[in-house]
Amino acid sequence: MSTMKNRYEAVPGEVLHGKWTGHKWRVDREIGRGANGVVYLVTGAIGQAALKFAGSSEVASETNTLKSLERVRGASPGPFFIEADDVEKDGVIYPFYIMEYIDGMMLHTFMRSKKEEWSFIILIRLLDFLAPLHQSGKIMGDLKPENFIVSGSAHTIRAVDMGGITKQGRSVKEYTSLYDRAAWHSGSREAEPAYDLFAASVLTIALVHKKEVQAAAGQLDRLISIIESSPVLRMAAPILKNALHGQYDSAMMMKKELLICLSGREPLRRSTKKKKKSRKWPVLFIILTVIIFLFFVTLKEMM
Repeated sequence: MSTMKNRYEAVPGEVLHGKWTGHKWRVDREIGRGANGVVYLVTGAIGQAALKFAGSSEVASETNTLKSLERVRGASPGPFFIEADDVEKDGVIYPFYIMEYIDGMMLHTFMRSKKEEWSFIILIRLLDFLAPLHQSGKIMGDLKPENFIVSGSAHTIRAVDMGGITKQGRSVKEYTSLYDRAAWHSGSREAEPAYDLFAASVLTIALVHKKEVQAAAGQLDRLISIIESSPVLRMAAPILKNALHGQYDSAMMMKKELLICLSGREPLRRSTKKKKKSRKWPVLFIILTVIIFLFFVTLKEMM
């Protein structure tokens, strides 16, 4: 009798034969590895795709998640599901599934060539990603830079690992301590929008000051001090702090107040500190110019 395992160590150039579909996939290279599986870039009859080996239960759960996300506003925030199959070798069965390969750059890689102010553009795009997901009754859960890619000329945020997606009301099933509000003693691991929005705030701070955030791990007061001491992050300090304190339960509300804050006006939820009179208008001009540019690019793509 064949046994089932979740890890198949493929090598570039190897051709994988689907046990049930008969489809062939040539392995190009490994593109991701985590606690619950390995992802490879492969080429088949339909072109390039991403193939993930995982346990049978993970394959079933993640494929169901990908299918459900395709019904979110008619366009998936993650990769589109293609098919699931098994590879059999030496009497051992290895489950896998095929999904869309999303070409782009990881968030930290993308930021290396950008000014620090781009962290706000990433946050805006991230909130655009989270809004329909939350409306569908799910949260991202394991919200970290490694799980997202910046794709296309409109700099759309797409998720490349959906394994942490959890139904609202349940306990978050996967998380990374640096972006987990429970690890920062700022709330529980209940799956709710505020959990993701906390992580989005930490991610934004880490895009600008990653080493400092890592050093402050678990100490919320130090994280807030990083915001207050950063010339760039101070421009959105009220919004970032509100998210860290769980004051948002809507990604769109957080986005709205972020745009108000960046425009130089007082957000609806104010921080306890008085607003500084002087603002870095040249920097704000750059941010607003980029936002307007992205708006017209997105509008053009929709036409």
